[in-house]
Amino acid sequence: MLRSRLVFGGTACKRVLSVACLAGTLAFLPMRYSEAAEQTPQTEVKYLVFVHGLHVMDIQATYRLDDTQYGVAAHVKTAGLFGMFMKTDLTLQARGRFAGGKIEPESFETAGWSRKRTRHAIIHYQDSTPQVVLMDPVETDREPVTDEERKGAVDTLAMLMGLLHDVRSTQSCGGQEKVFDGLRLTTLSFQSAGEQKIPSGGPLDWGEAALRCNFVGQQIKGFKFSSEKSKLRNPQPGRAWFEKIGTMGLVAVRIELDHPKLGHITVLLDGTPRQF
Repeated sequence: MLRSRLVFGGTACKRVLSVACLAGTLAFLPMRYSEAAEQTPQTEVKYLVFVHGLHVMDIQATYRLDDTQYGVAAHVKTAGLFGMFMKTDLTLQARGRFAGGKIEPESFETAGWSRKRTRHAIIHYQDSTPQVVLMDPVETDREPVTDEERKGAVDTLAMLMGLLHDVRSTQSCGGQEKVFDGLRLTTLSFQSAGEQKIPSGGPLDWGEAALRCNFVGQQIKGFKFSSEKSKLRNPQPGRAWFEKIGTMGLVAVRIELDHPKLGHITVLLDGTPRQF
């Protein structure tokens, strides 16, 4: 089951990215695997992100996941008219291990265009604590997050791989996580709702029934000094559905999040995943 951890959230676009990433994680990037991991098939998934029914973002992800380790890479890009007002074009990658069912991240990196400029962040882990190796640009208008507060936290991709690992291992979800993106700290709690019919209403619904996991995310640290009354401090409830697809096992097929500023966000699997 999930450990007691935390998650770093962010601006409106960053929140869309976080929930989108919960569906999987993206495009082809050079990654280092152990010899054992190289024998694990790689899964490629594609997702469409909608805000109030408007297509705003595309996600393509590839990942390797087994009982002992994971490697994941992603590319997130704004789509359609939304890209004219809030351009995002980011690549992300992460790797780590599992020990006794516990996730142990090794590294996380994100780079690209977000919030009106080029950004680059690298996080390494030491003694179960994420250490920011690079943060460009440095943001001095936010409250700091101490080493003690970060201890036990994981990055967004590690959290997603940990959740998928738990779902596949136990056919359920539950517990809490901490996630840190280099700036923000957020708590996530998960609760299994069993198998149910996937809701209709989206432009691309997948399958008939799936395992549903309810979750609640709440940023707790790393706010801008000017956001004392920000709605982002409120809990953000969401739901995720995982369906077994062929030999790939359980795959996230639909995610919904009620964002305090953007409103209802839906992430839908776009076509059948590919394994190679």
